[in-house]
Amino acid sequence: MTYSIVAIDRRSKLVGVATVSGSVAVGSRVPWARHGVGAVATQAYTNPALGPRILGLMASGLGPREALRKALKEDRGREMRQVAVIDARSGESAVFSGSSIPREFGEYIGRDCACIANMVSSSRVAMEMCRAFEEAMSGGRSFIESLLIALAVGHEIGGDVRGDRSAAMVVCGSTPFGELYDRVVDARVDLSTRPLEDLRRVLEALGKL
Repeated sequence: MTYSIVAIDRRSKLVGVATVSGSVAVGSRVPWARHGVGAVATQAYTNPALGPRILGLMASGLGPREALRKALKEDRGREMRQVAVIDARSGESAVFSGSSIPREFGEYIGRDCACIANMVSSSRVAMEMCRAFEEAMSGGRSFIESLLIALAVGHEIGGDVRGDRSAAMVVCGSTPFGELYDRVVDARVDLSTRPLEDLRRVLEALGKL
């Protein structure tokens, strides 16, 4: 169904989440982030309320593992969920893959990133996405470019078995508008035969690449 990455950039103090799916309008449900708090990708049989709920728990002082645990405890359908969380301050991550999510699936925690994937062509997708992000960041690529590279690797391995149809990226950081608007990037492609390519075009048009 979907493959996603949550990550931080310690240099620029950015936190972000990027995602591609065989479903339409993935950006309306899966990616959640808040500057200084963290990022969440909530997918599979998606409960979009988990995103703001987990971020709220983290803003109150809980770490990602405890925030994820507490939010899932309140969700009766938790075995149908797949979730990744990262803390914007520490880089600590947590992931969850319920017993009833679509196969193939995978999850992987890397350095300053975590990736999850379900209904994909290979369980390697999540691991290879994290490794691609780490390599891109180590090679001096920008945070936004590194997120795109991770998605591209997921796509190259095979991506969503139904074919990719939508993509999105949310990156949060300090902005001139204060804490009420922290979106550095909020870009979506809701329906496309080449959503990842179109997402890159949108980011280029916005001057983010």
